[in-house]
Amino acid sequence: MAVYGYLRVSTQQQHQEESYQKSQLLSYANDKKLGNVEFIDDVVSGAISWKKRKLGQLVNDMEDDSILLVNEFSRLARSLFDILEVLKSLKEKNCQVHIVRDGMILGDDMNSKLFTFLMGLVGEIEKDLIQSRVSEGVSNYRANNPTKSWGRPRGSQYASKLDLKREDIVLLLEKSISKSSIAKMLD
Repeated sequence: MAVYGYLRVSTQQQHQEESYQKSQLLSYANDKKLGNVEFIDDVVSGAISWKKRKLGQLVNDMEDDSILLVNEFSRLARSLFDILEVLKSLKEKNCQVHIVRDGMILGDDMNSKLFTFLMGLVGEIEKDLIQSRVSEGVSNYRANNPTKSWGRPRGSQYASKLDLKREDIVLLLEKSISKSSIAKMLD
């Protein structure tokens, strides 16, 4: 039986949050005597489909009767449909999902199903509220600052992280390598 800990943060700046998640999962695994935990770190928005994240690959690769540890529901996904889809895929492999913060082991019982539905719904509503507040804030800023532009300032006076790799980029473009391949090669 393998035990996996899925750690997800939305941005690289939230690295401390990832450390907190890891410590919570380790503490839980030790308390429950689950053994070694293999951690999967993911820096991606929860709004991105779980299949397009490291979680999708993890669920695919998990063997029967494995355990997935997550700190909270929102680490899996922000949409009810995605959460239910993840759980269905894991259930087909007889894998357990432990929601550490809530001390919940999701199974086939009615309480687990109700909890899953409610938490998934709460996550989806939270995502919609965040999007609404951001959109409202942008509209308010634009209405109160009609002469100011929105977004990153234009012009070459601002250094780009690509400036340091300019020579490599030009060389690879001359060799007819696609821009998406260059982006992957040079991070």
